[in-house]
Amino acid sequence: MVRRWTLSLQAADGLLNSLLTALNEHRYTNEGVTVDIPVISFFSASNELPNFRNKEEQILAPLYDRFQLRVVTKDVQERTSRLAVLRNKQGGHFGEVAATFSLDELYAMQAQVKLISVPEAVNELMDDVLCELRREGITVSDRTFFGYGPVAQAAAWLAGHAEVQPEDLLQLKNYLWNGPAEIEKVQAVLTRLCDDPLRTRLEALLAKAKDASGAFNDAPDGQKARALVQLRAGFAALYREWQALDAAAQSEDQHRQAGDALAALEEMNRRAHEACSFTPSPLAQLAVLQFAA
Repeated sequence: MVRRWTLSLQAADGLLNSLLTALNEHRYTNEGVTVDIPVISFFSASNELPNFRNKEEQILAPLYDRFQLRVVTKDVQERTSRLAVLRNKQGGHFGEVAATFSLDELYAMQAQVKLISVPEAVNELMDDVLCELRREGITVSDRTFFGYGPVAQAAAWLAGHAEVQPEDLLQLKNYLWNGPAEIEKVQAVLTRLCDDPLRTRLEALLAKAKDASGAFNDAPDGQKARALVQLRAGFAALYREWQALDAAAQSEDQHRQAGDALAALEEMNRRAHEACSFTPSPLAQLAVLQFAA
């Protein structure tokens, strides 16, 4: 049997901090009676956040710091979204659950998340993030820093990664801020340090290849052979660029990304040659012939 525990409190700060035992040890004491709480997650909502510059509210800091993920809810911004919510509410469908999973499935997912490894390079990158945020004047407690792993592992698991990648740290945008005014700055630091530059450059490389293929496809039938010569030269240059990117890969996942990009390049090369009834040459050979000439 699944139990739902709900604690709805409007109380003094001291009473709120008494929940620390519930958060830390999953036990709650009420009027001298202590009970175990078979809890999976804690959720909280508030109309306002503590002002930690006010000494009277600083007592809430330990409690606040233990809520790992924080989301600011805003009014519905887009007209189409507002009208969709309005229609659902008027039709009696508002708040319906679209998907469910069992507790056994949840426990299985949690077990899989724990198997996601965190490379030392990612820990070092996370330390860079910590130092940069502190330089920006954003307070990140040791508790928050040392506890980032499970959040990053969950993000990696959801993305299908076998180990935490730098881009998985982007999901810490709702983990590292203390007040809404810091959200934009936290996101900027994460993007600057953790957005995978190799992936971005591979995407740019493939975009150039698609543009070159498009120019070849647009060439009149009588000029396809001439267009293929130009395309081969362009693809040879792109292959040299790809070699440099593949050499810069620093993880198994990045090498996989580079391999996928090369496969896409080879496929575009093959289609162009077959369009002219020519036998395709691998890009490695094209590069040797092009730059040896």
